[in-house]
Amino acid sequence: MQITDFKILVAGIEHIRYAQQICDEMLVSAKSRGTGIAKRSPEYVANKMLEGKAVIAFHTDGTWAGFCYIETWSHESFVANSGLIVNPIYRKAGLAKAIKNRIFALSREKYPDSKIFGLTTGLAVMKINSELGYEPVTYSV
Repeated sequence: MQITDFKILVAGIEHIRYAQQICDEMLVSAKSRGTGIAKRSPEYVANKMLEGKAVIAFHTDGTWAGFCYIETWSHESFVANSGLIVNPIYRKAGLAKAIKNRIFALSREKYPDSKIFGLTTGLAVMKINSELGYEPVTYSV
């Protein structure tokens, strides 16, 4: 499988029907990694799609392949690329990195003056973030 086997789009109203599947996969993935990632509702994911704050990926056969969304804080001064998930049947194909690239570009388009960061508990995503130029920082309260 190659990255050219996928199409990555800004999610919209026509993609809302995938919200439950995306949430289900996020939960399964978090449980398998033993992380305490907050559960997202299908309504939350659908709203991100309606706001144009998400990207969704499909295999050329039409199967849902991946997803990521944008979260903003402090009057859009800070933007996080969150909720990255790839359908397990398409993992190891470079799709996660391509999705992260597209969500970063969308973040820049929508919020050109913001500081963009990624939140992750996974080493694989940390590696992708590093390859894309994100700088690691610690989280403290």
